[in-house]
Amino acid sequence: MNESNIKQFFLTFITQLRLFAKECLLPAFLLNLFIEACSRESVIKPFFYLVTSPLVFLYNTLLICVTLSVSFFFKRRRFARFILFILWLAVGITDFVLLQFRTTPFTAVDLLLLDSAFSIMGHYLSVFQIILVILAVLGAIALGVFLFLRTKKETEGTSFLHSGLVFGLLLMLGICSTGLFTACGLLESNFGNLAQGFHKNGLPYCFFSSIFDTGISKPASYSENEIDRIVSSITGMPETDSDAPKPPVPEDTVTQTPTTDNTQDTVPDITQAPTEELTPVPEQPVLSTEHPNFIFLQLESFFDPTYIKGASFSEDPVPTFRKLKETCSSGFLTVPSIGAGTANTEFEILTGINLDFFGPGEYPYKTVLKDTVCESIAYNLSSLGLTAHAIHNNDGTFYGRHTVFSQLGFHTFTPIEYMGVHNTTPLGWAKDEILIPHIKKALSSTEGQDFIYAISVQGHGSYPTEPLLEDPAVTIETLPEELKDSYYELLYFVNQLKEMDRFLSRLTDTLRNYEEEVVLILYGDHLPTFPFTDELLTNGSIYETEYVIWSNRSGKEPIKKDVEAYALSAHVLGLYEIHEGLFTRFHQTQSASDTYQEDMELLAYDVLYGTYESYDGILPYTATDLQFGIDPICIRNVILQDHLEDYICLFINGNNFTPYSIVYINGEKCTTTFVNTNLLTVTDFDLTEDMSIQVAQVGADSHPLSFTDAVTFPLRTVPHPEE
Repeated sequence: MNESNIKQFFLTFITQLRLFAKECLLPAFLLNLFIEACSRESVIKPFFYLVTSPLVFLYNTLLICVTLSVSFFFKRRRFARFILFILWLAVGITDFVLLQFRTTPFTAVDLLLLDSAFSIMGHYLSVFQIILVILAVLGAIALGVFLFLRTKKETEGTSFLHSGLVFGLLLMLGICSTGLFTACGLLESNFGNLAQGFHKNGLPYCFFSSIFDTGISKPASYSENEIDRIVSSITGMPETDSDAPKPPVPEDTVTQTPTTDNTQDTVPDITQAPTEELTPVPEQPVLSTEHPNFIFLQLESFFDPTYIKGASFSEDPVPTFRKLKETCSSGFLTVPSIGAGTANTEFEILTGINLDFFGPGEYPYKTVLKDTVCESIAYNLSSLGLTAHAIHNNDGTFYGRHTVFSQLGFHTFTPIEYMGVHNTTPLGWAKDEILIPHIKKALSSTEGQDFIYAISVQGHGSYPTEPLLEDPAVTIETLPEELKDSYYELLYFVNQLKEMDRFLSRLTDTLRNYEEEVVLILYGDHLPTFPFTDELLTNGSIYETEYVIWSNRSGKEPIKKDVEAYALSAHVLGLYEIHEGLFTRFHQTQSASDTYQEDMELLAYDVLYGTYESYDGILPYTATDLQFGIDPICIRNVILQDHLEDYICLFINGNNFTPYSIVYINGEKCTTTFVNTNLLTVTDFDLTEDMSIQVAQVGADSHPLSFTDAVTFPLRTVPHPEE
């Protein structure tokens, strides 16, 4: 390369840098201001952020620059830059919108929850707002198409080589800056408080962290020897009676293998109704009579509102809960999130693993547990003969529970699609009282004892900002200045708390006279979406709810103890001298260890991402064949009726139908009318010589959870009565 070529190379490179400064640097700076305004819900606060943390602000501007510089690799770089610009705008706007309904900001993991978000969008946005969102998306698409057609190819002053050099330099600068700023404490690699982390570190950095920092990073000390050391430290626990002789299973017990596709090779005769009811008995290893039934009740956004400093009410919103926590074992429960993240509290309770080990904003339900089996309290109690049931009065697919609960060892799962919900809140959420009959049904569905994990939904936001209740049972007398703008939201919420508290009273009354011992563990999953701060609460922490351990048998002295959510299950089982499971024993023996968290992270990595050294190299758990609902949904009889008005109607008689029951004919989904629990009708379908008919339970996201047996209907027309 001669001197002239070298000179030309650097002149082109300088031109490229000028184009970059013009087309990327200034837009990135403005984008960062806009994004931070959305994140902080303020037009002024981003400028204070720029002044008080200039290096962090410029670092986040650099991250946006790196993404915008990708446009130089495209011939229509203005169009490419427009797309990237719109994507960053969408991140900022989405973050702002989500913060109106919850306290946790927008992360990449939320993209994995889109299917769930669509199913509950109507609870948060009005029809008008949904239309505006759709119009905005369509407008952006139309503008993009217009720019693509109008923009010309831009190659002057640029080359692929020079574009690559600029991008590479920016990328290396970003990587080096990340390492340097993290090492000196300007940036955090782990966010204890996600909202505060976004404000301190900037939305672009935190959003990228949520993309690339997922799962549990391999600890530097991970080795077979380290795992053996930890396992050896917990082997001093007394042996459980899991290997002790158990009562034999009665010969007349019917075992039904749960399944989501119940197609049989033989076709039942549906013209004759069965003479006996089907009796579902979930798969269980042995019967348990030596342990109590355990019911974990996770209450949506439930907490004692009298902890709000300066707040007073016309009456106690939670009198039952107050009596329970005063007379039973109880304490504060530190949960991993505020305002949202129900599934993450579930994860800690069920697995005994600290969520802090995962990436910022991560939902293990939507990442590792989608295809990985994990030890849980369900597996551990099942090994003692208890049957594991999950119950939730909301969509079964939300947070992917319809697959995750199989990975966590549950035998049955009863979501709202298998409930006959009649009472809902003014916002459309199912009231929690519907859980009582399904808890009773789960307890009576097996000969042995049961473990039930019930998840409530009534307290769910978002809460109305305008007066919605005509005659509230509880009124607010005083509020601190910081919450006066949330008056109507709090008024609605405390009245939902009143009803949830009444549900607790009815549930304990129902269980009090149950013939077997029942231990009920109830707790709030997180605080509701209000602008709470540590200083605004008398307990001093926005990450604390409360738990209560109640039993229908007296005799145990109440124990007052504050625990972390990941240690609650071990604490409860320890009170009943149960030590089954690796993490149960770990928490029961090592909580006072100086290396408690480090060792827990080693175990968590080993069982989720490692080589199972904790289990001698072989994972002892397999995913269960999850049965949806306790009672089987079945077709008993089908009648085809020819109407006078030239249309036909198919009557499906059966058992346990709900408003979520949908008829499929020859594999095609049909418009179905729910008449009652024993009758569905279909009028819009193609009449064929032989019709294969099934009934599926289909949630709000149109995902079928289970199907009845496929039956073939030999045409049998019943004349209309008027003929």
